[in-house]
Amino acid sequence: MRRCFLIIILFIALNAIVLPNAQQVMLAVALVVGAIVASYYKITITQLALVLIGLSWLVTMLYIVVGAIHGAPIQAAVQTIFIYMVSPALWLIVIDRAWKTLGVDKIVQSFAVLAAIAAASVAVYMFLFLNFGPQAVAVFGSRANVHIESGYSGVIMHVSGSLIFLGAAFASSPSILPSRLFGILILFALALACIASGRTLAIGGLIVGAAFHFLSNPSTILKRLFTTLPLFAVLGFGILQSMDFLLDVDVVQLLNRHLNKAVSGDVERPAQIAALMRGAEETWFLGAGHGIGVDYIRSTDFPWRYESVFFALIYKLGIVGTLVLCLPLIYSIALFLTRQIRGAARKYDAFFGSALVAVTLAANTNPYPEAFTFQWMFLIPIYYFISTRDSASLNPVRGQT
Repeated sequence: MRRCFLIIILFIALNAIVLPNAQQVMLAVALVVGAIVASYYKITITQLALVLIGLSWLVTMLYIVVGAIHGAPIQAAVQTIFIYMVSPALWLIVIDRAWKTLGVDKIVQSFAVLAAIAAASVAVYMFLFLNFGPQAVAVFGSRANVHIESGYSGVIMHVSGSLIFLGAAFASSPSILPSRLFGILILFALALACIASGRTLAIGGLIVGAAFHFLSNPSTILKRLFTTLPLFAVLGFGILQSMDFLLDVDVVQLLNRHLNKAVSGDVERPAQIAALMRGAEETWFLGAGHGIGVDYIRSTDFPWRYESVFFALIYKLGIVGTLVLCLPLIYSIALFLTRQIRGAARKYDAFFGSALVAVTLAANTNPYPEAFTFQWMFLIPIYYFISTRDSASLNPVRGQT
């Protein structure tokens, strides 16, 4: 049974992390099968986790009813139940059993291997597309495209979502692996993949992770500046030369383009957020209900769904409902930041905490929490902070460089 579960976990990990959205039906089936196999064992989730999950489910069901009263379609209710209840429950059952089977050390080491594969997939994708055309990259999903010009490199790949998590995690903890050299190589590969992919959020994940690396422990800031900053500089120089040699792209010009994009933003997101906030104000911030949209339509098929997930939740659930629904997320980030400030961080806090912060920031412009293929990015760190207990591998680590 253990071997069977590990095979299922491998299949889920490859599909969710390396090839997200490429085979959604197969991933959904694997997730269900994995949860069924995991249920064969004793599921041990802490009381705190159960309380937080129960409250989020209660809020979800309440606002499904509110939405139905306001005329929300049945399809919206079904989607909401799957996205906010069924899918997270399946993920948590599988994550719990994977944690008990492998342990946190092996899970982080597995992330390193998956990060290497994810980074390599960007290179393979670009090579196949540029040399053999869109049909050669059909396995990666639909809407295949590679855009390379002077000062810019970009690809349309769903793995860019995974790169946000992975880049932040390994940038925050470059020496987390048993082999420091392997950790540095993984970080270099991830950074190269993030920049080559042309995704601003993926590059932002690297920045979030690097920031937490230097600021995570106040007592070691100067030490890390002298020991790690030169390493980051060497990695940056290597990336600059690699991009110039392989793609004839000026990294400085590319990063400046992304910086301008981040500062100026786009037109659609602010207009969307403004419409959602007007709708929330009209409902006195009490919530219009799941399945109810505003006059700003982003999807004709699902007019109640928006990229700016948290603002959409404020409109649908109100302020109180959104806070209750997001309690697991808020608790996890608060616990992470509190430990960082107090200098009581555990070995893997920065790894999972910085990744959670990065994907949470990304959720303001992309609906990752509402895509079951990407919910692992939120639920694994939340599980780590809420459901894990003290162990040898979780003890406080001070002075780690």
